[in-house]
Amino acid sequence: MKPQIFDSTSKLRQILLDNLRKLYDNLVGRPTNRGMKMTTRPRSDEKAQAILKAARTCLGERGYSAATIAEIAAEAGVSRGLLHYYFKSKEELLAQVVQTSTEAQLEMMATMFAQSETAHDLAAGLANGLRAIVERDPTYINLALELWTVARESPLVASELEDLYRRFREAIHENLAEATARGVISPTISLDGLAALLVGITDGFVWQFLINPELTADEEMWKALEMATHALLGTGK
Repeated sequence: MKPQIFDSTSKLRQILLDNLRKLYDNLVGRPTNRGMKMTTRPRSDEKAQAILKAARTCLGERGYSAATIAEIAAEAGVSRGLLHYYFKSKEELLAQVVQTSTEAQLEMMATMFAQSETAHDLAAGLANGLRAIVERDPTYINLALELWTVARESPLVASELEDLYRRFREAIHENLAEATARGVISPTISLDGLAALLVGITDGFVWQFLINPELTADEEMWKALEMATHALLGTGK
């Protein structure tokens, strides 16, 4: 029997959140072999991961405009030449850093769907999964906003951002279809529409947290998100 990390009773909500925090901590920053469209350089070796970690720190703390390639190289303990061997530009570094976190989120989401036995379980998992991300990885929110900003001026980053959103919607759609087939949920709108709606809700919350970080401690807000998500998913069979 596979271990369950979800429970539909409210008294175990904190256990669910703690487990999701641990899961995200284990996933985020893990090397990924999925290359971006911008380059064909390998990304899973130690030097590349050190550069990505340094870029995450510098870009997250100083912002895209203020952080420099020289600072990122120094933080990673590599030369600028070696950095450029792996990453052609600061644009590419930003997009790859966000992509790495996105991979962790997609894997965590797949786990939540697979281990949810009821619509309530899934709604609780999705709401608390978002909470785990914003609490454990606030830098990701800053980086995501930077990616959006840079995408307005960079066709390369805009293309990568479009690809990330497409992959998110497709992954949600695939998991929704599987959950519907298992009788876990019974949505009354199209799965394409529901997937886009869930992405939009997530974005809306993320941008609010960026402006008002104290909202992350609002328990009533998290409960409202869980209830609204449950309503969208349906109650299943």
